[in-house]
Amino acid sequence: MLSAPIARGDDVEEMKQTLAAMEKTISDLKTRIAVLEDEKAEVKVAAPPAPSRAHAAPSKSEPSKSSPPAPALTTPAVVEASPGAAGTGSKVRDSDGFQELQQAAPRPENRPLDPKLKGFVLIPGTDTMFKIGGSARVDAIADFEDNGNPNQFVPSTIPVGNQAGYSGDERSTIHGKGTRISLEIRRPTEQFGNLRIYNENDFFGDSTSNTMTFRVRHFYGQAWNFLIGQTFSGFMNPDAWPDVIDYQGPVGIINRRQAQIRYTQPLWDDCGEGQAYISLEYPESDLLDASLPANSEARSSTPDVVIGGRWEGDLGNIQLAGIGRSLNFDSDTGADGSTMGWGVSLSGAWHITEKDDLLAQLAYGEGIARYVNDFNGNSLDAVFVGGDLEAVPIFAPMVGYTHRWSEHFRSTVAASWVMADLPAGVNALTPETTASIGANLVWQPTSSFRMGLEYLYGTKETYDGTDGDANRLNFVVRYDLVK
Repeated sequence: MLSAPIARGDDVEEMKQTLAAMEKTISDLKTRIAVLEDEKAEVKVAAPPAPSRAHAAPSKSEPSKSSPPAPALTTPAVVEASPGAAGTGSKVRDSDGFQELQQAAPRPENRPLDPKLKGFVLIPGTDTMFKIGGSARVDAIADFEDNGNPNQFVPSTIPVGNQAGYSGDERSTIHGKGTRISLEIRRPTEQFGNLRIYNENDFFGDSTSNTMTFRVRHFYGQAWNFLIGQTFSGFMNPDAWPDVIDYQGPVGIINRRQAQIRYTQPLWDDCGEGQAYISLEYPESDLLDASLPANSEARSSTPDVVIGGRWEGDLGNIQLAGIGRSLNFDSDTGADGSTMGWGVSLSGAWHITEKDDLLAQLAYGEGIARYVNDFNGNSLDAVFVGGDLEAVPIFAPMVGYTHRWSEHFRSTVAASWVMADLPAGVNALTPETTASIGANLVWQPTSSFRMGLEYLYGTKETYDGTDGDANRLNFVVRYDLVK
């Protein structure tokens, strides 16, 4: 009969150690299982994370391709910026002026003035964000005499001599034509960088009546630094616009929104940001009809071409832009004419101190009247004289200064004028020189609400030396829909 071998003492001790190790392994596995069960429970009860705005490759650990539940529409979250959605913010400082031009202006790589993209809402399940903006505005205007335009201060329309309205009595009006509505859409794309589509409208389609006529101010898209659509001309610097209240603005400032194709190339990003751009823009030969032969028709043979460069930094911005134009007309009688227009504009804004800003512009050229604020619409690009079409020389300087008295109060003084060197033979009452000066006081107790009172004085002198002037008080209340 065989008997079991008797374990020796060292074997028994070895078995005890093995059992102890197995018990420890089992204990560790139980602890790990408990941790995994807790993590699984947390995932089930946790709110679904906000979808990323940047395009990224899907994680291999994703259990399915189904999208997470969309967040409740009653509690949309404010979107924070990320490199995929907006990149870094623009180096231009938002002056938060009464005219609110800077928000609409295109920027290199669609960099926003506000890197946090306040007010944007992410569309669930997509990388697309949108923002509905705008402002409600009411102007209460008192004119000391008839200045030719009840809703905007336009010195070139001041009646003089025997023109209708000359020596007209004081008048007043209230209108809401400056109310704006905007829609901005942003989306990152793999092929074209950050995409931005911007649309803005107001009710100044008819500027001389109180009718609220809907008008498109901006409608453009930009991706990969290519812009297509309608917005500020590249010859204009919206960051140099002073904080004036009247909707028209200084007489001599370059002010034009039109259809265009533009490309912007960033140059450097240290010691401020540099950029260069070229823009092909909507052409229009705005010729003095009274000087043209009978049955003539103005035409444009090529787009207006704008080439410019900018610098932006903590101290402000400066822009140099040049424009070339082709001005032409044809007539049924066989006479025709053509000439070249050109112009140069130097403009910028300088933050002298935290409380003081200086803004200026100096523009000169021939055949650029359509781009100058007060002469636009006066058909002064060129005049047909002595059988030749001559581009009219224009000189248009502007200067503005803003001082912040306190956190909620500020004032701006702005002065500007336009001088045209008219050739002989034009109508005696053709505007030759206009000027405007204004001063205001703005109270802005919150980021969304502001009101201001502005005094404006303007003068006009015609080709034959006849002159006139106008005075206005404008009280404006504006409330921003999203701020």
